[in-house]
Amino acid sequence: MKYNVLGSALDSGGFGRVYLVEGEDKRRYAMKELKSPNVVNKKRFEREISILRQLNHPNIVKIIEWNTEGNPPIGPWYTMEYLGGGSLRNHMGEIFRDSVFSRKWTINTMMLPICDALQLAHNSGIYHRDLKPENIMYTSLTRNQIKVTDWGLGKDLNRESIALTAVVGGVGGTPGYCAPEQWFALDNVDSRADVFSLGVIFYEMMTGHRPVSYDNSMRRPQVDSPSKYHSTISPDLDDCVLKMIELQPESRHQSISELTNCLKSLPDRI
Repeated sequence: MKYNVLGSALDSGGFGRVYLVEGEDKRRYAMKELKSPNVVNKKRFEREISILRQLNHPNIVKIIEWNTEGNPPIGPWYTMEYLGGGSLRNHMGEIFRDSVFSRKWTINTMMLPICDALQLAHNSGIYHRDLKPENIMYTSLTRNQIKVTDWGLGKDLNRESIALTAVVGGVGGTPGYCAPEQWFALDNVDSRADVFSLGVIFYEMMTGHRPVSYDNSMRRPQVDSPSKYHSTISPDLDDCVLKMIELQPESRHQSISELTNCLKSLPDRI
């Protein structure tokens, strides 16, 4: 399919630019273009395409077409569905307007759909490894559905050698959201790293603040319970989110499935 670019870039990240385009079918799509096609970036780009091709879920952005050859603006590129509602980051402030935090809306509209999407990915041997509010997008301005995007740091256990993982985005993530074992490139990076990052997002949605981060010695001051910011938050909800962001992976929920069960088992008054 042929595409026409509509205006300037919608977003520009570490190795890609995203444009709003119109296909010859007159529908709008988002096109991601590799802006710096060195060897590492190209491998990351190809890995993101490979991951998105494998994942078919209503809460994961859908890839449409791709071209991994050539140089911008001809390629490499891929098109995906256009998500017109903006990111969670764009709307984060509105969640706390008048100091109101809608627990049920957040859990049912945001957290459980994200968990369901990650469950599919994890079952397929794929970890996201870069969850943050910028990578959670609303499908439309009604904001009744979200999609997880930006799988460029994703890890595909089925298709990657250890050497490739180390070379292509195997270390690090986004400061403030990245699990410590991932940031310091330890050997135990698995699905629990996504639990940690999602916990930081959940904490931020509940309180308007990110939890205090760890230092280079993998230590941090005690994290305030979310109920400090909203006194009506229950101890059960406090315990759930604080467990998600434990520094030691062994102390967190051990899987997305376990986290989902925790969220669903919370009492009505949370």
